[in-house]
Amino acid sequence: MTQATSRRPHYLRRFWDELGRIGGEHDAFIKVIIAERIVKSIALIALAIGLLVAGERGLLTMWAQYAQDQLNLDADNGVIAQLLLRLLLLVGKFNHITVLAIGAIAYALLEGTEGVGLAMRRRWAEYLTVIATGILIPYEAYEVIHRVTLFKVGALLLNLAVVGYLAYRKRLFVGI
Repeated sequence: MTQATSRRPHYLRRFWDELGRIGGEHDAFIKVIIAERIVKSIALIALAIGLLVAGERGLLTMWAQYAQDQLNLDADNGVIAQLLLRLLLLVGKFNHITVLAIGAIAYALLEGTEGVGLAMRRRWAEYLTVIATGILIPYEAYEVIHRVTLFKVGALLLNLAVVGYLAYRKRLFVGI
């Protein structure tokens, strides 16, 4: 007695097919996420250009110190940040402002990719947004606990809402 066995495609094949799907229609919250990601991307590019231009002229010292305090961008605090900074300084002889500008441009590219991908209703963009945003949530939570500012609390709440909404509402990571 033979039974017809129906085999499911391999996990990686199912995942690849899932990434290639086009998502459903946009609701209001997805439109807010798209706008937030694109606006943040534009602001980060403007910040990077401002850092490079004004940094060359020495106009950023007081503002940069304030931003470092508020956003905890001080590269002397973390081991990983310290290693990355040393690597960049070793390879390219970059100063701190150039490193921040490069980081802002890289983050702007990520945010822009998420925003445009979501606007195009690509399933891979939903996954990228959840993963890229979710990776930073533990660090943001630590920062809120360590030193509370209104900006940090707002960013943490927004990112928790984005990850929770996309993962639950869009049924990401279910049935792959």
